[in-house]
Order: sequence, then structure tokens, then C-alpha cells
Amino acid sequence: MSHLSLGNLLNDLNRTGQVLVSEGVTSLAVSDVMPEVVHNIARSATEASWRFKIFDREGSDYELEDVHEDFGSFRIELEKPSLDAGSATSGEPVLTADLYVVTEAGFRSFLRKGHAGQRWCVLGLGQSFSSRARAYCEWGDAMEFSMASATKAPRLLVKESAAVRTVPDNVNDWLLAEGQHLDTSNPLHRIWAIQAFDALSRCLANEIDSTGATLTFKGPPKLNLTVGDMEQTDVTTPVSLLAAEVVQEAAAWVFDNAREAEVKHILLSAEIARSGRADGVLNEYFVAHLASALDCAKIAYQMSISEITKDTLKSLGDLRKAVTEETSKATDATRQAVAALGTSFTAGLGLIVARVTTQINASLIVIAMTIAFGYALLSVISGRKFVSIQRGLRDEWQPKLYRFLSVDEFRKMVADPIRDAETLFNRVSRWGLVMLGAATVGIYVFAFTYDAVESSAQKPATEAVKPSERPMLKTPPAGRGAESRSESFPADSVEGSYIFLSGPSSNQIQPSDTQIF
Repeated sequence: MSHLSLGNLLNDLNRTGQVLVSEGVTSLAVSDVMPEVVHNIARSATEASWRFKIFDREGSDYELEDVHEDFGSFRIELEKPSLDAGSATSGEPVLTADLYVVTEAGFRSFLRKGHAGQRWCVLGLGQSFSSRARAYCEWGDAMEFSMASATKAPRLLVKESAAVRTVPDNVNDWLLAEGQHLDTSNPLHRIWAIQAFDALSRCLANEIDSTGATLTFKGPPKLNLTVGDMEQTDVTTPVSLLAAEVVQEAAAWVFDNAREAEVKHILLSAEIARSGRADGVLNEYFVAHLASALDCAKIAYQMSISEITKDTLKSLGDLRKAVTEETSKATDATRQAVAALGTSFTAGLGLIVARVTTQINASLIVIAMTIAFGYALLSVISGRKFVSIQRGLRDEWQPKLYRFLSVDEFRKMVADPIRDAETLFNRVSRWGLVMLGAATVGIYVFAFTYDAVESSAQKPATEAVKPSERPMLKTPPAGRGAESRSESFPADSVEGSYIFLSGPSSNQIQPSDTQIF
């Protein structure tokens, strides 16, 4: 409690304007201290086991007993004690703090200037809280917190004309972590709320003038808001809790997602400019209009998302039609290849039948089969060329037209279905050409070898006798009759049997009837 007593004393003196406090990382300086106040501070520092030195205005070193009431003001330099961060008041191990803060003035100064530490121990803080990038707790307390992921830097969205930038580089330093709340009755919490309000308000503007005192929102219409004295030492009149909470909500909505931060920033800044009718003071304007502007910005963003969704659905519909068309074209190419191959096989079979049944020239068979094979080959080549062109167009336009689809989604929705159709075409055309080529070679060989076998084979016994080769019957001598016929035709011959069966009822054979058939 001795540390807290010293801190409270310094805060009370600083609030009433009796002293000026300047705090560093390892020490703090109290200036403009009157002699009677020097003894009070020295007494509290001794009870807290703090080492201190006393100087006059000329910088001369004084001992405490040398300080008298009739002297002028003094300056006291206090050295922060070396705290054991390995044990807390309960005896449990705690996390090592990156920064120890004693006074309200020091806390305000560190918040304004910034510090790289992620864990701040603030004397008299009471209720601990954390932002998305820092944790704030009481001296000796332990607090676990998780660092939020980085978001878009506000300095990329806000244009500043001043040489010294007032827009924070990391907005997570000022955004409360999820589930964290501030106690506005605590002066240290109010100091943090004031600094957060000022920093986050600057993150929502479009431009900041060279003095850093005017925030511009382009609108239309254009709006200029004047920044009030946000860094006053009188923390009894802070920014209202409502304004602080609304600014926290608005900034969290804008910078929650790095990819969407720019669009949301434009929408919110435009709605802030349209919400009021005239320029004003930042604090008062935000209290009156920021909540409604945030609601309008959310609605506008949802409408823009709906438009994007419609465009995306339309693009997906066009993509589905394109995939269906390409798949059907690949299937048509497969059908054409099958038809060409089937036609060529049929032509080859016809040529084989013609060669067997008729005396067709073998050279004509070769020419006809060559034409049929060439027709099938050209059909397959044209199909493969079409498939190759379509594949190249897909690779060229995919990153330009369908970047909203990931590689896996594009492969699943586009590449795989078309590849299946192309694979079927390639297999049919490849194996079809191989089989047709083998059949063509076989027909070539058959056309010439079959002719050689036919010329060397003997004629069949049942071959028809030409009329010129048939035997003529001899005409019997006149007056001989049947006897002469019997002599002319042996009894075992066909002619003799005919003459014998005809008998006496047959008329005399005329010379013109002596030929058989």
C-alpha cells in the first residue's frame, strides 16, 4: 500500500496544480514543489522504500533537512523500485511486465507517445482490462491475454498533411478486446477512454489538416470537425461513455477484417458526413450522429455485399453454362471421332467383300482404304486441336474472370468435368486410330495376297460350260430310224435314254433337235 499512497499523493498534487509530474520508464520527476510539499513527498517515498534526490532551480543537490519553508520551489527525482516480477502478493508467479506506471500523468504520457510493451502495470488501476494488443493490470497482478491478428493500418486510409502523424499505426492498441469493459468511475480508465476516443476518431476521417486539429470527412457533402482539448489534465470531464462505446464499435466494425477495411472506411466516413447539417466539434458531433451513421453504413455495406453476391451468382451461372458448353463440345468431338472411325471400318469391310466376290483391282482397294483412314485421322486431329485451344483459353481467363474462385473450387467446378470429357475423347480417338491403322494395313495385305492365291488355284468341277464348248449330236443317216439313233447314242447315255423312252410315239427327230438344250 505504500506504493499506492505515494502514487495517490502525486496524483492529487498534480490534479490541483501544485506540482508538475514527468514520468519515465525507470524514474519520475516532480517539479515546482514547494518546501512543505517536499517533506510530504519525501516522507511517502521513504515509507515506500523509494530512493529520491532533491534539487533546487539551479540544479544544486539538497538534503531533506536543508529544505526550509523560506526557500523557493524544488525538483524531486524519484527512482522506481526494482520490483520482483516473479512473485505476486499471493505468492503465485506472475508475468513480467514490460512497463510500470505510477501516476496518471505518466499513464497519459505513455499512451500519447506510445510504448512497445504489451503488458503495462499501472499503479491504482484496480480493474484490469486489455485491448487487442496490450494488457493493463494493477502492480503485482497477473493477466493473460492473446494478441489479435494484425489488421489494415489506418495510416493507409487517412491522408495527413502534418509532418508528425497523429493517426495510430496499429488500431489494435485502442480497440478493446472482446468481453472487456471500462469503469468510467476510475480516473485511469477514463484517461485511457479519452486517448482511445481521440485515436480512433482520427482513424475514421478521410483527411487531417496540417495542425492536426481538423478532421475532414469527404461525404458528399464535405464535413469538417474540430478536435476538442482531448488531452486535458482535468479528467473529471471526460468524453461521455456513450461516445466512447460508439467509437469503439465503429472502429471495430471498420477494421475487423483487413480485406474489407477500405470499403467499410469509405462507407462510414461518407455516412458521417451526411448525418449532420453543419461543421462542429468532434465530440459533440459523434455523440449526436455517429450511432446513426454507423447503422446506415452497415446497411449500405450489406447492400453492396448483396450486389456483389448477385454479380457472383451471375458469374457462376455463366461459368456453369460455359462448362456445360465445353463439355458438350468435347462430347460432340468424341461422337464425330467415333462416327468417322465407324465409317472407315465399314468401308474397309465393304472393300473386303468386294474383293472376294468380284474381280476388283487391288490398287483401287488401297486408294479407297487410304481415303477412309485419312478422313478418320483428320476428324481426330481437328477434335484434338479444339480441345487444346479450349484448355489454353481456360488457363488464360481463369485468373482474370474467376479470381473469386479458389484453385480447388475452380478445379472441382470447371477443370475436373471438362477433363473427364477430354479424357474420354483422347482414349476413343487414340485406340480407334490404332485399331483402324491395323485394319488398314491388314486390308492392304489382303488386297494383294488374295489375288495371287486366286490365280494359282484350279477352277472348280462344277464350273459352267460355255455354249461354244458343248458337244454337238451327230445327225443319223436318212432311213435308218430308231436303229440309227441307237447306234448314234449308246444305251447308257442320257441321249440314248431319252430316245428309248420316247419310243414309237416320238416323231422323227429333226436335224434342228439334235442339240441338247
